[in-house]
Amino acid sequence: MVKKKLRMLPLGGLGEIGLNCLILEWEDSIVLLDCGIQFPDASHPGVELFVPDLSYVMDRIEHLKGVVVTHGHDDHIGAIPYLARRATLDVYCTKFPRGLITHKLAEHEHAKKVNFIEIEPGKSFKVGPFDFTPVAVQHSIIEALAFGIKTPVGLIVHSGDFKHDPTPFEGQTIGLEAFEEFGKAGVHLLFADSTNAEKAGHTVSEEDIAKSFSHLFKEQNTRIIIALFASNIRRIGNLLKLAHEQGKKVVLLGRSMHSYTRLAHEQSSLNIPEDTLILPENADKYPDDKVIILATGSQAEPQSALLRVAHGTHRDLQLRPGDRVMLSSRFIPGNERAISGMISQLARQGADILYESIHQIHVSGHGFQEELRLLHKACKPKFFVPVHGEYRHMAKHADLATESDIARENIFVIEDGQVLETDGKILDRAEKVELKKVPIVQGWVMEQRPIVFTQRSGMAKAGIVYSVLMRDAETEDLIGRPVVNSYGVLFKEGEEEDRVKLEAVDLVESIYEDERRESDVAERIRLQLRRYYRDHACYKPIVITQVFDV
Repeated sequence: MVKKKLRMLPLGGLGEIGLNCLILEWEDSIVLLDCGIQFPDASHPGVELFVPDLSYVMDRIEHLKGVVVTHGHDDHIGAIPYLARRATLDVYCTKFPRGLITHKLAEHEHAKKVNFIEIEPGKSFKVGPFDFTPVAVQHSIIEALAFGIKTPVGLIVHSGDFKHDPTPFEGQTIGLEAFEEFGKAGVHLLFADSTNAEKAGHTVSEEDIAKSFSHLFKEQNTRIIIALFASNIRRIGNLLKLAHEQGKKVVLLGRSMHSYTRLAHEQSSLNIPEDTLILPENADKYPDDKVIILATGSQAEPQSALLRVAHGTHRDLQLRPGDRVMLSSRFIPGNERAISGMISQLARQGADILYESIHQIHVSGHGFQEELRLLHKACKPKFFVPVHGEYRHMAKHADLATESDIARENIFVIEDGQVLETDGKILDRAEKVELKKVPIVQGWVMEQRPIVFTQRSGMAKAGIVYSVLMRDAETEDLIGRPVVNSYGVLFKEGEEEDRVKLEAVDLVESIYEDERRESDVAERIRLQLRRYYRDHACYKPIVITQVFDV
């Protein structure tokens, strides 16, 4: 008799940042842990975001019992509306991510019904064959959770995104005691956050950052503009509290800054001191040293509030010389150039700029090495799988785990698509599922075709040359002269575009007369025209040639 096995398949988040989504599968039951998005890099022009390849789930959609959410960051919940377009869902989450998902669903008119089941730390719930115990953890968003998951083959622990902050927020601690209880019960497998596995020591407390801001507020005699993620409700709450204590007024800039703070306040997760918030148009009624502005745009995102301020195009805020701008977030890899450009624009307008590398105004929401060791020692897992990070982060996390007496042969560093199976005694790699993350363009789900992005990148770099010939269908004589047009082509120094174009027309005409009897005459023209432009342009462009019979 074949032993039943629990199957686990990561659809995203292992070997990359974003797209966090893990399948737990037992017999005819599937549960998803998170379902997030990923933002594209420059190699995917025109793509707004990516969602996970959910083909494995859709092929077994009748087996899907629900989606369990660790927290409300987009890389963990952003793809839920796209899954909801294709199936009715049960989503298990706390109230803050529920509000965020509800807001996203309102923007997806084709979404089917989503049933929310609200969960709370410490209160277990059942989804299919799995019993989940939520544990409150610290992160850069409120209501973040880890989970202990009782499965038919043993206890699994998933850390979610976490850090160990010794100063709890709203009485909420990391829950080390809960992890220790899991450890006593016997943890078969631990999945744990690897984001900061390369960083030694311990993360700084959020309260230490608040003290740093308090000092900066007191010494500043001009306006203060703080850019941060709107989802960082704890930090926003601390900033509002400090402003109120020091008699300052606060302006909120950016759509998400308003929507996140409104939701958190409505749910009693954010205290907004009375008479602290003011409208942007009323800011000039107060002395500059009494005004603090909280804005989106710490990553120089297109159309974000701070980026528009930097370029002088924000309707509600114009910089003044001496204004202090603080970027209270890390520079996410891939955004450095855009952020640097924004900082330069701010400096041109006379702003004084602070950011993480020159002043302590940000702390990560992911634990450093000492916090990871605490988790390992509390859980004492038999098997360990590092998650949530690039491969180098997970590899380093694997090394750390061996220091906590986890056997090297019981540590699995895997990437998206690698199925793991366990019967409760051993953990093994099974098949590798081919995954193609799905691009979203203008809200539409597109087919992932790598050649398309190669073509788009090529067009952006080298431009296009388009040639058209009209000929008599019977005699095959040309009707008029060929047409050659170039778009986005950069020419070498000394080359004149008009002259190159005229010579190209002569070349096309000459090639046609020599090759007119060949069935592939259009391809022959294309190749020689491309060689011609290679000699005159900085890059060899994409060339399209068409011959029409009339």
